[in-house]
Amino acid sequence: MHHRVLFAPLAVLCLLVFCSVPLANAQCVEGTITSEMQMFGPFAGLYKYTVEVEWTTPFGLSHLTLDCGFSMCPEAACSRIWVFEEEAGTGVGGEPDGCEFGFRGEFNCNGDPSIGVTDPVVKWDAEDNGCEGGKTGSAVLCFFTDIAPIQSDVPVSLIKDGQDVCEGSLSGDCPMACPVPVESTGWGRLKLLLGRER
Repeated sequence: MHHRVLFAPLAVLCLLVFCSVPLANAQCVEGTITSEMQMFGPFAGLYKYTVEVEWTTPFGLSHLTLDCGFSMCPEAACSRIWVFEEEAGTGVGGEPDGCEFGFRGEFNCNGDPSIGVTDPVVKWDAEDNGCEGGKTGSAVLCFFTDIAPIQSDVPVSLIKDGQDVCEGSLSGDCPMACPVPVESTGWGRLKLLLGRER
């Protein structure tokens, strides 16, 4: 089962690397993101993005956010198609006893009040069905969109209790809704093209 969501302008959860929220300095997240055009089935015509991520953090996992640079053109990003399956991912290494747990995904242009973020991101909430995201673990997470990929290194954060934040990055494909006339571009080059200053 899946649901389809189309968003109009505004912003959501920027990744905490670009936000005014105080960040933990710990680098505890790493992984890859890949894309594949769906030719058949309910998501035909959309790109499937798959995130494979690992973490080691002192406080466990409540949710994970991914910033592909949507804050550079939030209106464009929020007007595109974003689709998540009912279970948008699975994680292992939960508590107790290294159990397996699921994720619920969203692209929410209204921000994340719990951490004061206002720019767009993709977000996955770990579901606690008797198994809670642990301090060390890994997950495979997915979403679907009509936005084509670019090659980049993108920031990602793991968040616990709305305040404790652990950072890292993913390498690979990422959707970029801004009108950049380049098929494949590095993250640093992309920021240069769009005139973004950190």
